[in-house]
Amino acid sequence: MTEVQTRWSAEEYKDWQCMFGTSGEWTFLLEDYLCATWYPDWIEEVDNAMTRQGEELVWVTLHHHQAPSRLVYSPGDGEVWSMGIGEDGLLDHPGREDPTGKVAALDGALRRAGVVWRGDDLLPRVFHTVGVHLGIRLPRHEIAAGLLPAAALPDPAQ
Repeated sequence: MTEVQTRWSAEEYKDWQCMFGTSGEWTFLLEDYLCATWYPDWIEEVDNAMTRQGEELVWVTLHHHQAPSRLVYSPGDGEVWSMGIGEDGLLDHPGREDPTGKVAALDGALRRAGVVWRGDDLLPRVFHTVGVHLGIRLPRHEIAAGLLPAAALPDPAQ
């Protein structure tokens, strides 16, 4: 049994659901909540939630309960990079190496789109830039119509 399974039983689900789907080689999960369910506890505290070699992860959230909005990216090398949207860039952390070059490429795309600066259209620019750069296309019609598969998520705060 993994640490996540031990910490959160199958009977404990939060009131919110997610929709999920695929775009190319990506799997996406969409939540209608103020922040990503798993982030506050899982990504930083539970080793099994970390990405493994060959698993690329991108996560963008409004993070309403604790500003700023966040972008988390793992280029598939087991390392996780994070930035406060509108506050810093992915590479604004001295002493870290980017052996894949993928972090620098995404950071460059975000900077060219102006997402390290504040503005009313900041989050739409982040979503657009991440989608274009990584080749993720969300099916807007299916999302708006609620046609994607749904799942309940365990509450990491329980």
